[in-house]
Amino acid sequence: MMESLVIHAASRQSAEGFCSALSRLHARLVEGEEGRYRVEIPLGGGDRQVLQALSTIQAYVSARADGPALLALGDQRYTLHPTDTA
Repeated sequence: MMESLVIHAASRQSAEGFCSALSRLHARLVEGEEGRYRVEIPLGGGDRQVLQALSTIQAYVSARADGPALLALGDQRYTLHPTDTA
């Protein structure tokens, strides 16, 4: 089974924004239990693909300036904070 990088979105609107920003990485929106949304990015291209996904997520999170992104890769969870783009 292919591993995925998962973004746990705060809302459907947030998930849709991530999907749009990450469309070239084949991101897909998934509605989970209790109306929770996540965005899944399939990873099959090795380290380069992981780095590309993280870089794109970082740029989007910083541009939208609406708080951090909650990510999961396997059993590990991460918080990606916006960076100062000024």
